Parts: sequence; C-alpha cells; structure tokens
Amino acid sequence: MKIKEKYIRLAGIPILGTVLCYLLCMNEIITIHHILKSITFTLVFWQGYFYIIRFFRKQYPLIQHTKKRLALTLLVSSIYIFISDFIIRYFLNLFYPELADPIASLFNHFLVNFSISILVGMIYELTYFFSNWNLSNIEAEKLKADQTIAQLDTLKNQISPHFLFNSLNTLVALISENQQQAIDFTHKLSEVYRYILEYKEKELVSLATELTFIRSYLFLLKIRYPENLTVEYNINDAHLKYLVAPLSIQMLIENALKHNIISKSHPLSIEIYTEKGDAIFVKNKLQLKKTIEDSTKTGLDNIRKRYQFLSNKSIEVIKTQESFSVVIPLLQTIEKL
Repeated sequence: MKIKEKYIRLAGIPILGTVLCYLLCMNEIITIHHILKSITFTLVFWQGYFYIIRFFRKQYPLIQHTKKRLALTLLVSSIYIFISDFIIRYFLNLFYPELADPIASLFNHFLVNFSISILVGMIYELTYFFSNWNLSNIEAEKLKADQTIAQLDTLKNQISPHFLFNSLNTLVALISENQQQAIDFTHKLSEVYRYILEYKEKELVSLATELTFIRSYLFLLKIRYPENLTVEYNINDAHLKYLVAPLSIQMLIENALKHNIISKSHPLSIEIYTEKGDAIFVKNKLQLKKTIEDSTKTGLDNIRKRYQFLSNKSIEVIKTQESFSVVIPLLQTIEKL
C-alpha cells in the first residue's frame, strides 16, 4: 500500500498541478513557467498535507479517534497551507515577479488551495477509514471464530470425564460381582476410551465410525443391564458416509438411561435409525424416573450447541406420551466454521 501511494503522489502531483494551471489561468497565456509554478504549489501542499495526515494517523490510529484526528488535521493543514502559500509567493515576488500574484489575492488563493487540499485529504481519509473498517471486520470475525472454536473445545472436553466417571462406577461394581466380566469390561472400556481420545479433537466423524463406537459402548451397557436394555438399529447404508458430531449418539443413549426407569418390569428400548432427509433418529421409550440422577448438564444442550457451531442445521426434539426422540442432522462437511 505504501508503494502504491508513493506512485500515486509521483504521478498525481504533476498531473493535478498541470490541470489546475489550465483551470485557474484560463484568461492568461499559459507558459511552461506557469505550469511549473502550479506544480510547485501542488507539490508543497500535497507533500505537507500527506505528512500531516500521516503524523495524526500515528497519534490517533483507531476508528473511534476519527473525529479528533480529522479536526486536528484540518486545523494544522489550514495553518500550513496559509503559511506555505505566503512563503512561496514571497519568493516568487523576489525572483520571478512576472509569475507573482498580488498579495491582496492571498486569501482567495488560500481558499482555492485549501479546498483542493481538503478534496485530496478526503480521499486519503476515506481510504484509511475503509481499510481500518475492513481490518476491524476481519479481526472481529477471526475473534468470533476463535471464540467459537474455544467454546466447541470446551464442550467436547466435558464429555470424556463424564463418560469415564460412569464407566468406572460400573467397573467398581463388577469387580466384586464377577471378575471375568470385570476383565472383559476393562478391555472393552479401553477400546471405547481409545476412540474418545482419538476423535474428541475432531469436529465430525463418519456415521459408520460413530456407530462402530456405539456398538462397543453398548457392549459395556449390556453388562450392566443384561436383560433390561434393548437397542435396535435400522440404518440406511447410503447414510453411513455422512458425518455426525463425535459422541453425540452416545450422549443421547446415556441420557435415555439417566432419565428413564430401567428394570426387569420396565425394560428400556432404544431405536437408532435413519430416514429420508439426511438425519439420524435416536428414540427411546418414555418411562421417566421420579427423581433424576445428578447431571453435568452436557447432554442435549451440549449436542445442540455443537451443531450450532458446526452447521446451520439444528437438532430436533420430538416428545410424545410414549417416546422421546432426538433427530440429529447428518452433515457432508463443516458448514459454518
């Protein structure tokens, strides 16, 4: 930008000086001396105005300083133009009296020169303003994106401790009841947790990958609820290549167990299926507990916020007297960030 501005001045000063000479001396015979005189005035005013503008930009660079910067620039440039105009005309009277204008016309010349300088200054200021405004927008968008990523990371990082806490509780109970099952549970838990460690930093995973994890996760749950939990799958193969937020389906299953009665007399059934419209449904039979377990509040709200960050689509909750369903959009890419 500095190089471009330099060349603008190099070309603009002689061009503007020549144009002004012809505009302001229409009733006179114009010679090369008149043109050089006009270019000299243009050079002194433009260069001085440029350095005044640059000085106050350094002193007051922010957009909120615009009024103060403009007022000081206008004041100082007015004084500069008046004094430099007087000095140039004084030396013209000494060395080139034939080119000199009467001192009485000094004020009129000042108004003309000041008006032209203001026009040039407006171009500088508008360029500077829009440059700053564009930069501020870019920085604001970058900050917004950074905040979104940070919030998303926070949401994802809440999942692992919550899942591990519940799994360890189950493992503790198994150790005293069935050591072989505890060993099997430990091996499966390591596989499940390996998935969490591998994919928790990712925004999205394929539905096929997520469902492989879900089957491993349900293996752990079946040890805890061998006869009281049933899960049915009905997944269209065409949807397996689509993307979902990792651990989102797991959290919905976990919520179903947390909020509903699960016993021999009230077995809990869960359906995971896809339908037309590129979405996956997680539906459970509704048999709410009278009291609900303590929650870290990272369930449904967590999933909703993650999809708000990742796409322009939202999850849908469908609640009836018999069932509770959550519809998760299937994505093809990250549509927002």
